[in-house]
Amino acid sequence: MTARPSTIPLYSLTDVSRYAHAQAQLVRRLYLGYREDDRERPPLLRSSTDAREPAPLSFDDLIETAVVAALRTRGMSLQAIRIAYRAAAAEEADHPFARRDIMVAGNEILMRTNEALDEASVQLASLTRGGQRALEKVLGEYVQQIDWQDKWPVEWRPKGGIVRQNPEIGFGLPQVHGIRTEIIRGRFEAEETIGVIADDFGLTVDDVESALRYELWLKAA
Repeated sequence: MTARPSTIPLYSLTDVSRYAHAQAQLVRRLYLGYREDDRERPPLLRSSTDAREPAPLSFDDLIETAVVAALRTRGMSLQAIRIAYRAAAAEEADHPFARRDIMVAGNEILMRTNEALDEASVQLASLTRGGQRALEKVLGEYVQQIDWQDKWPVEWRPKGGIVRQNPEIGFGLPQVHGIRTEIIRGRFEAEETIGVIADDFGLTVDDVESALRYELWLKAA
């Protein structure tokens, strides 16, 4: 049976830290665990392969890490996220934070359930309230722009623009129309003009500028 592309290990912990805009220490804690007040805290997320391997993380792992990083920026503690993750895993055991049915609204983590009263409403489990059911007509916003297939992530637009990550294109690295953003940045840092770069790759000036803005965003992580 062929593995889903989103399950194939592609990224190191450092890669995921950059692309998810997460602190390196947070990513290590998520996948390797940590010690706090003389107590060993186990990993919160389970990597697709051994987290100590050179490139153990998959596209699914990247999406889960981005969800956790976004929640941390909203002030949610790792302990609260851990409780929500366990509740989500009870509904969807495999990579529950990478599922289409996970939604975030404010500081609430919600998961769509199979209990719908009618077509105008959706039944949600509030994972941050111990899994109790909460009826909401508005699902809230996804943490990032993600394209889905059969409830699994297939492509991510990290900034909601034209830069995309797809595990089936360019080894899952950020790209614009198949051209990796790091290559565009390298050409620009070599003092080539945006117009020349665009012409060489068959891109528009807006495409190149979007790639450069994305690379600046990564650098700021």
